[in-house]
This record gives sequence, structure tokens and C-alpha cells, in this order.
Amino acid sequence: MLLRSAFVFSCDCPHSPEELEEVLASRKFSGIGQLDVDHLGWVNPRELENGPLVHAVDSIFLLALSKETKIVPASTVKKKLAAAEADATKREGRPPSRKERKALKEQVYESLLPGAPTRIKQTFGVLIPPKKQLLVLTTSAKCLEDFHGVFTDSFMKRGMRPSFRKLRTVQPPSLKMTEWLLNNECDGGFVLGEHCELTHEKSKVRYTALELDRPEIREHLLEGKVPVKLGLRHESTTSFIISCGSADEDLGFSKIHYGDNDGKTEGEGTADEIFDSDLVFSVTEFLGIANELFEAFGGIAPDVEVLASGEAFQ
Repeated sequence: MLLRSAFVFSCDCPHSPEELEEVLASRKFSGIGQLDVDHLGWVNPRELENGPLVHAVDSIFLLALSKETKIVPASTVKKKLAAAEADATKREGRPPSRKERKALKEQVYESLLPGAPTRIKQTFGVLIPPKKQLLVLTTSAKCLEDFHGVFTDSFMKRGMRPSFRKLRTVQPPSLKMTEWLLNNECDGGFVLGEHCELTHEKSKVRYTALELDRPEIREHLLEGKVPVKLGLRHESTTSFIISCGSADEDLGFSKIHYGDNDGKTEGEGTADEIFDSDLVFSVTEFLGIANELFEAFGGIAPDVEVLASGEAFQ
């Protein structure tokens, strides 16, 4: 398994897969109920029936959060609601009031839930206890929110509170990204890739699969546009896109490709051995590059925001 996207956090957590397994068991995925809109819980990361909730490879713990969501099309609700309103009008001799219509809509929606099809989506996380780091492998803010919410709740159910910290760099990434684009040169072992996105208020400009030494990019920057996405390549030949909001929100990594090593595990082995080898390689490679990038942004700020604070695990 190769990492393709990630948000990076610091996180104090158990140092053994057995301890973490006990914690996650409190929110094990059990399937969606008839009247539930969605259901979240932990599953075996390798999709093994009755397998452990923690897949441990050396000091790397792989987790998988599963989310099952009912799909109720708005068009179906609208059609059923129209029929319900017509029946109410015929029965009462008048159209339903605004309050009555809202109640009818809720009844219609709930009546459709038991037979509605479902969609299942998984969000993976990687814990590295010796480094006290957590990677959430997604580009979605909603998936990130779900992962942190269920992870925190799993600990709370056992009377513990994990400590998450959003990694904030001393220098806002957007400032360094602007500098790199203006100078057409990066610090450290990085070079500009072929992707960037610039924004200012409601204006947005995107460049894809193009060299970034273009005069119009410089003009946009001098006019006040701010980079929120930037493609980079590391000297190891790994390439990726970093992204952050204009207010320097969570720094995310996406479209990670590992150059000549991408998907080419050395030697022969079973599917399980290749899975583990790819996981260890990509986590090691990614963390090395991410830490170099954080240093290029001035290092990690000491006043990082705490998402859920509590006693640290020893």
C-alpha cells in the first residue's frame, strides 16, 4: 500500500498494537441501522473478516475507518412529498402549513431510509508511535473531521483523551510558496513541479501540467493573489502537491508519486509482503520529505493548536 495523500499531525497514542486494538474496539463497525442516515466504525485495514483493527508493521500502525451512508435521492423525496401533501390537502380541505409541510418532509425521508441503498467509504490512518505522528490519508476535510471525531470518541469511551496537534509552521506556507514562485527556485531539496492554484477573494487561477516560470503567474502574485496549491518535486524524484487555505489552514499533501520506485517493490514476495513493504517504504519516504518541507517553512511553531488534549501516553 502506497501513500497517495495525507494530512500530518502530532499525536500521543499507545505504543503497542494490542493497547490500540482495545481502544478502537469501542467503536468497531457494526453496520448501519434501518433508520440511521450513516454509521462510522473501525474495520480491519486489509478487509479480513474478524481480523484485527490494527495492522502493525514494525512501528507503523495502519487503521481504517469505514463510513456507511444511506443514499436517498432528493428527486424521490420530492415526489413522495408532493403525494403526501396532496393527500393532506384532500383530507383537511386546505394545503398544509409551512410547519406541517416540514413535518411531512421529515416523515417521508424517514420512511425511505429502511430501504435506501448505501455507500461505503473508507479513510485510512497511519500512526507512528515512536515519532508521535499521525497521518490521515485523505484530501477531504469531511473525512478528516470524521476520522478525528471517531478516533477521539474511541479513547473517550475508555476514559482517555488522545492529544492531537495540528502542525503549524513558523512561516506561513503561502508566503514561502509565493517566494518560490516569484524566484522560480525552492529551498532545500525541492524544485517546482507543474501545478499551482492562486486565489484572491472570489478569483481563482489554476495551472496544471505546465512549467511554473510563466510571466502571468508572477503578475498574478504581484497583484495580490495567494498560492493555495503548489506542485513540488523532491530530489529523491518523489513528486506531490501541497495545499493550504489562504489563511494557512491544515497543510495537505496529495497526488504523491515516488518516481522510479512508484509501485515497484524490489524482490519477490507474497501479496501481503508486498503490501507491507510498500507501506513501510512510502511512510518512511513521505515523512522524510514532509519534515524537510516543514523545515523549509521555518520549522514547527511551538503554539500549535490542540484538537483534543489530555494526558499523554507514556
